[in-house]
Amino acid sequence: MNTLSITAVTPETVCIHGQTLAREYAETVLLGLLVASEGENHAGIVKVAEAFTGAGLSLGAHPKASRLYAGHVLEKQREKERLEAEARAHAERCREPSPQEIAEYRAEKERRAREIREHGARLRSARGH
Repeated sequence: MNTLSITAVTPETVCIHGQTLAREYAETVLLGLLVASEGENHAGIVKVAEAFTGAGLSLGAHPKASRLYAGHVLEKQREKERLEAEARAHAERCREPSPQEIAEYRAEKERRAREIREHGARLRSARGH
């Protein structure tokens, strides 16, 4: 199927490939015909559904188109989230700590070491060594 040209959408009419049709006819009959013409070609059905939803038309009259389009949108969203998470992980892995962060890390490390030494000294003095 070639691209579906949907323009001039109003509450009563819609212009599809230059032909003005009643909006209800386009959403019920024409959507069903276009989906039926695609058969089991899910990618084609999704393209039809994208054209209809992009123009602000409803997919409610055809459950198969609605279901396939919702699945397609969900899959695209998941892929986008996966890519963003991957990008964040790469950015964090490649990030260089600031001098302030390095100083804080060293201070925390020294504080822990001091606490361990003090604890050991308390244990040794309690045992009488």
